[in-house]
Amino acid sequence: MSQEQPCPQMCVEMVLILLEDRFPWLASAEEEQVSGADTIDELSDLHQTLIQRRSDTRSNKTDRNE
Repeated sequence: MSQEQPCPQMCVEMVLILLEDRFPWLASAEEEQVSGADTIDELSDLHQTLIQRRSDTRSNKTDRNE
């Protein structure tokens, strides 16, 4: 992962909240058995959701500027 621009603290907090919401075992102090396949599926779904949100946000900004 490149370190081109540092992510502001608010961004870091939002990503942590998002990850812990989607993957509750990340926030757990206990070691749990986690299915790698399920984790990959959830991560893929999260990635697609974030891409869609970014696209929607860009579309909304373009609509407002017209």
